[in-house]
Amino acid sequence: MSEKTLNRIRIPAILVLGVLGLLWGAAFPAIEVIVDRFPPLTGAGIRYGVAGTIVLGYATWAHERVFPKTASTALGVLVVGVCMFGVYQGALFVGTQHVSGAVAAVVVSLSPVIAALLAVPLLGESRGLIDLLGFVLGIAGVTIVAGPGSDGSTAALGIGLILAGTALFAAGSVTVQIVEGRLALEALLGWGMLIGASLLFMTALVSGESLPAASTISPTVIASLVYVTLIAGALGYLLYFRLVRAVGATETTLVAYLEPVFATLVSIALLDGAIAAETVVGFLAVATGFALVSRAAVASAVGHRYDRLRRRVRHQLQRF
Repeated sequence: MSEKTLNRIRIPAILVLGVLGLLWGAAFPAIEVIVDRFPPLTGAGIRYGVAGTIVLGYATWAHERVFPKTASTALGVLVVGVCMFGVYQGALFVGTQHVSGAVAAVVVSLSPVIAALLAVPLLGESRGLIDLLGFVLGIAGVTIVAGPGSDGSTAALGIGLILAGTALFAAGSVTVQIVEGRLALEALLGWGMLIGASLLFMTALVSGESLPAASTISPTVIASLVYVTLIAGALGYLLYFRLVRAVGATETTLVAYLEPVFATLVSIALLDGAIAAETVVGFLAVATGFALVSRAAVASAVGHRYDRLRRRVRHQLQRF
């Protein structure tokens, strides 16, 4: 399918952003269900092994070039696979054994802040005191979420794992910006998913994970695994590709701040979960940190949207 054909499909970007936030947000409580009865690394490997096959198949259908042709591009694909879909997903699944899906979503929402700071040495961008303040607020938010409690040490372990994985995910996302253009984004992330899945399966084998007896796996666990693989995984990333092309990478990062909201709502609705006050405060601190670090890019994106809306309104008024 050509880009011209794809562009004929007109879906409001704000709707796609909301749907993507819901799909990815709901994945966090689904992961919580999976790791309660299923080996975490194996579950993560299944998720991206299947999703990567679907996404790479789509890339083959939509683009002529799906194989890296230079050593630097191949290295970029390897970094994306190891960081974004290998270590990060393994840390997320293992970490979610110790914290709720809603808390995991708040920690992951720090990713855009970390990515913005990593862009300084990797992309040559400059940052000042306000950016440093934003990063400090983001870390403070995660610290608040990991505040002391009856299971504080266990929660801290889970949050530490997820935070470390999130930092590597952010590094991978910056690498995408370097490599993109040399290889179609669908192909880049499709290969990355398969590389990450291979790493997860090998780690699961070395760590001695084994599948539980089929009789102990409930339909809810199976449904959750299918959801994170096909809906949040394959479909979610295909929506993500379209959103990046429609509104740009900066506005697309805002989905990270919809995920904790939807993760909490789904947890409350389906898992009888509840959100603690410190989780809300922590999320607001992380969101404020993102706003400070990405203030110029977000202001530019909002201004662009405002100009488009103003021109559209003016055009409609001139018709009368």
